[in-house]
Amino acid sequence: MNGGVHRSGAAIAEFGEPPARNRVHSEPVTGAKIDLIDALMRTQRMLSSQLSAAFTPFGVSWAGYEIMQLLVRFDRSPVSILAMARHLERHWTSIAHTLNGLERAGHVIRYRNPAYRRENLVELTDAGHEAWIRAGEALAETAALCSSDADSAAALLAGLGSVERALRTIR
Repeated sequence: MNGGVHRSGAAIAEFGEPPARNRVHSEPVTGAKIDLIDALMRTQRMLSSQLSAAFTPFGVSWAGYEIMQLLVRFDRSPVSILAMARHLERHWTSIAHTLNGLERAGHVIRYRNPAYRRENLVELTDAGHEAWIRAGEALAETAALCSSDADSAAALLAGLGSVERALRTIR
C-alpha cells in the first residue's frame, strides 16, 4: 500500500512493531472506575450547559470568560496571544478563534505589538471588564448550586485534582 499504511515483514523487521499507545492496563475498566468516568462526563455536560446559559446574555463563552479572567489577572495590561496560550494551556489558534468573538462583541481589542511587530497583543476593554464582572456574578450563582458547603467543595476539588494529575501522566 502507499504511504506506509501497510506494514510488510521487511518494514516490521527494520522498524519493529508499532508501540502500544497509552496502554496502562490490559484489562477493561469496570465497576467504580467506569462509574466515576461516567459521572464526571455527565456532570461536565450539565455544568457546560448551565454555564452556557449563564454566560450567553453577556456575549461570553467559558473560553472567553477564561481569557477575560486572565486579562484581569494581568491588571488589564496587554498580553500576547502566545502568553495566553501558555497560561491557559490551549493552542494559540483556539485562543485566536475565541478572541475573534470577544473582539466582535467589543470585549477586547487586539493590535500589533509596536516593539515586536510579529506579535499581537490583547487588552480588555471597559465594556469587556463590565461583561466579565456580570459573567462572574452569573458564574457565582451557578457555582452556588454545585455544592452545599465549602468543606464539600474543597474535598471534591482535592479529589478532582488527583484525577487530573493521574491523567496528565498518561500523555
